[in-house]
Amino acid sequence: MITLTTSLIIGLAILVIVSEVYKAKFESKKESMDERGELLLFKIKSLSYSILSGGILLGVALVAILDVIQKEYFIYYVMIVFFIQSIVSSIYLAVVKRI
Repeated sequence: MITLTTSLIIGLAILVIVSEVYKAKFESKKESMDERGELLLFKIKSLSYSILSGGILLGVALVAILDVIQKEYFIYYVMIVFFIQSIVSSIYLAVVKRI
């Protein structure tokens, strides 16, 4: 039986695959090779690293300092942070590309 947690993780994984395909298509186009495209890629990577570092620091605070999340579940938290980072960076790319 598929639980709610399993279906949410599968849904997030599908969204990550779609978002990574979208970013890969952009990176392979001519548009990403010019000056504006390189700037967009830099902004996306900067946003991604900010989300990753902020999410992991928040996770460490929740696990070690505040003891809100059990240590056994920290790896799942990190996985969700990586999923969210990928999805948000693709959404950001789509929005900034249209401006």
